[in-house]
Amino acid sequence: MKIKYLIIALSAVLFWGSCNKDNDNFFLQLDGDNATGPLLEAGQHETAVRFTSDRTRQFSGRQLTEVHWYTGPRPAAAQVKVYGPGPGNAPGPLLYSKDVSSSVRPFNWNVHRLDVPIAITDQELWIAIAFTHAERGQTIGCDAGPNRAGGDWLFTLDNQWRTYIQRTGESVNWNIRGKVSN
Repeated sequence: MKIKYLIIALSAVLFWGSCNKDNDNFFLQLDGDNATGPLLEAGQHETAVRFTSDRTRQFSGRQLTEVHWYTGPRPAAAQVKVYGPGPGNAPGPLLYSKDVSSSVRPFNWNVHRLDVPIAITDQELWIAIAFTHAERGQTIGCDAGPNRAGGDWLFTLDNQWRTYIQRTGESVNWNIRGKVSN
């Protein structure tokens, strides 16, 4: 009788583990759960998460296949962008760009599957969401902090990439993540 219960228990564990474990997918992420979003002035903004080579190295040989991000109110326009390594505190060449304006779901996690996956090497990657809004708004989501290095880059019309903590003193990370697959 004990063996029967043991077999049932082991079967349940194996079944549950095979259904909930996804060994082929991982995420590049620096953020925690969505808590809020920064109140940004009307205009064009680009928010990015910078994954240094220390973070990408573990995924070398895999591919970036999706970008996930949290959006507050629907922006007038939105783009998913991925950049390679660049000089100093700026992204490098644009590796991918896609207008996702029509598919953005407000107050929700959004997922964009890249048309062409990006090979991950041990070099830095920047994953960005660019958006335009007509009035002050909380378009991009962020966690409650504290800030993790690379988690809060912001490019605005001043034509500079600087971290949000440098600009405002607020310690958060953008809710932007990259799905990595084999």
